[in-house]
Amino acid sequence: MTDHEERKIERWERTLTQSPPQGGDPGERLQVSFLHKGFCIAGLPLRRPRDANQPWSRQDGRFALTVGPSRFTLPDGRTIDVGIPFGPKARLLTMWLTTEARDPGRGVGDRWIELGRITDWLQAVGLPVTGGERGSIGATKDQLLRLAFSNFTMILRGEDATTLFKREVLIEAGAFGTEDLEMWSSGSLGSMNWPHGLKLSANAFERFRRHSVAIPTARLRQVAHNALSIDLLVYLCFRLPLIDKGESDLIRWQDLNAQFGTSEFTSKFRQSSSESLKHALEAYPEARVEVTAEGLILRPSDPLELRRAFYAPATPRKPAPRLRPVQRTSAGMRAAAEGAQKLAVRR
Repeated sequence: MTDHEERKIERWERTLTQSPPQGGDPGERLQVSFLHKGFCIAGLPLRRPRDANQPWSRQDGRFALTVGPSRFTLPDGRTIDVGIPFGPKARLLTMWLTTEARDPGRGVGDRWIELGRITDWLQAVGLPVTGGERGSIGATKDQLLRLAFSNFTMILRGEDATTLFKREVLIEAGAFGTEDLEMWSSGSLGSMNWPHGLKLSANAFERFRRHSVAIPTARLRQVAHNALSIDLLVYLCFRLPLIDKGESDLIRWQDLNAQFGTSEFTSKFRQSSSESLKHALEAYPEARVEVTAEGLILRPSDPLELRRAFYAPATPRKPAPRLRPVQRTSAGMRAAAEGAQKLAVRR
């Protein structure tokens, strides 16, 4: 993204913090989530890959994203393979991590993410919070663990014949309960606890804070169970503020297929994505989008109209305590951090 585009995104965010749209309900309040721009332009796997323990990638000729699985050994010698994240829950969890990093109440440099508020947010975006072996919570914890242990490699081919790459992780440390990793490995997802806490990597924290895109939280309820609908909605949230007045932007089907598809033929992607696109546009009717044979034509949308998507009736919120930064956090987190430091010294 160019500096000019960054400034456009910043100006757009500032309009969201102004008073609610005219004609709206006085009881409405701003409900905004955030997602790093990289996940707005390249989606994770739509569904479980044939082999989730193998690297997965998508590319468009200039940019490539590869998501890698992880293998590690527990102190008792047991080896655990953690596959790559996929589906709608992985997308929503990535959004939740970004939103937590952007929390105005977060201390400077506080990269520990507390899990105490996650179920409230999941309910706000339309995911039922049910426990047990067949409940939604187990599957959500599964995707969170996959995100925590996966690595992300980005390759960009520059215009001057150079090739740039970055290899990063989202989470660099965490604290799990006793036997939780073993329960995950055995498939007992319903018996797992949420991690005590997860620490974002320094790069992920900085990028989440500085290079994320505003997403209307309430509208996610309409697409929460459809991975491609989520991808298309957040992509519109990213692209629309960048279009200048009097201009339009054609996003071709083959480009959408490369960014969000499943390596199928473009004609098949156009057909198979029609229902998901319909849901995304229904969730964001303020967006001026025309569906054509060539692709999607995006036109400048009135910022005052787009702001309506980000305001929703206020709902009671359960108070949730925030944990302090790691140097003042709970004993479990402190012990985990000290253990990681000792391990690093030994090596």
